[in-house]
Amino acid sequence: MSAVATTLKNPFKDKKLSKLLFKFSAPAVAGMFVNALFNIISRIYVGQDVGAIGIAAITVIFPIGLLYMGFSALIGIGSNALFSIRLGEKRHEEALRVLGNGFILLIIVAGMVTTFSYLFLDPLLHFCGADDDILPYSHLYATWVFPGYFLFAIGAGMNHFIRSSGRPKTAMATQFIGAFVNLIAAPLFIFKFGWGIKGAALATVCGQAISFSWVMYCLTGHRSQYRLMWHNFKLRLQIVLDVVAIGFSQFAFQMASGVLNVILNHALLRYGGSLAISAMGVALSINTIVIMPTMGISQGAQPLIVYNHGARKYKTSIQTLKMALRWGMSVTTVGFIILELFARPIATIFNGQDQALIDMASRVIRLVNILLPIVPLQMMATTFFQAINQPLKAALLSLSRQILLVIPLVLILPLFWKLDGVFLAPVVADGVSTLLAVYLLKRFFNKHGLTLFFKKK
Repeated sequence: MSAVATTLKNPFKDKKLSKLLFKFSAPAVAGMFVNALFNIISRIYVGQDVGAIGIAAITVIFPIGLLYMGFSALIGIGSNALFSIRLGEKRHEEALRVLGNGFILLIIVAGMVTTFSYLFLDPLLHFCGADDDILPYSHLYATWVFPGYFLFAIGAGMNHFIRSSGRPKTAMATQFIGAFVNLIAAPLFIFKFGWGIKGAALATVCGQAISFSWVMYCLTGHRSQYRLMWHNFKLRLQIVLDVVAIGFSQFAFQMASGVLNVILNHALLRYGGSLAISAMGVALSINTIVIMPTMGISQGAQPLIVYNHGARKYKTSIQTLKMALRWGMSVTTVGFIILELFARPIATIFNGQDQALIDMASRVIRLVNILLPIVPLQMMATTFFQAINQPLKAALLSLSRQILLVIPLVLILPLFWKLDGVFLAPVVADGVSTLLAVYLLKRFFNKHGLTLFFKKK
């Protein structure tokens, strides 16, 4: 047995399941919440300084951000899952090799996306839904924010390894540090220096640069159990193929989200103009403050499911999923109640002077969150099937909402209900995709003598 195997501590043992899930989820939830809060505050600053057109400009850029997130998830989540599997199999040297390969892949892919984005910036922005009014603001913001996106893709991807190596608090610090720098820099750059939307972009770059530096310190310092080492940087074809296979469902989800947002932006522009894009931008940024913590629970559950599945502890994997579902649905139910009751005061925060924006945004907030309590079912079913190496089911669940359902609905429903049809398309898709998730989970659970929420008598 190697020296590495004898000195490394297994982070998945010796604790009650609920404590393990809390240990891995709480930092992720906190980090996700902070980042979601930043996105809201950033748009509030831009809305107050530039107005509704500034919010629309940032909303139009969102699909490009999803492009970075997609490739970061493809490599980061895929390599991290493979890393956890190798730990469960007690192949520690191979786990370290996966860590090094994941890092190099992230640099290569993020670099390619950034180069492509700069080379085709204006056509890309037009493709994402920017009209002649929005384009100058989107162009300025994108020009300055892309270096931050590049660092984010690498840092976020590698941060999964910090969490899975038994240091969830350190992983949480990555998100807190970047968000804190961002929150301090944004009002300074936007209002004090008078840089407007450019200042918002530069604040993002500063936050991501600090986060990236922290991740690199954590993965190269002597206190790290799992360190980046030069001899593990040489790409191995089998590792690359395994990483892509495992991470593909998350990649597909993010890419499908990007395509959906592009089509959504064009539909909003057609039926409601830039004001509709701004209103949807407000609603989606509010929605993330509920969804992101739920994603944090899902992220916390993933390494536990992967490890126990790799160790052939199948019932523990299922118990982890059920517990994560209960926690996630509790969060989204509370969020649903708050958003439905206080939609108008929340919309007013973004711009208290533009009554047209307030009216439309408050209405959209209520509409798009109608089915919020059941969203974790589809989200965590995707994570579960990905974790137990059933990528086809995970990909089906990811694509069912984003491609197979929402895109046709965005094109069809407005023919009957115009702008309301655009707003309702994601809601209808949520309902159908959740039914599909319940069906697939029920079939899987029946094979193991369990039900979705309760033990069989």
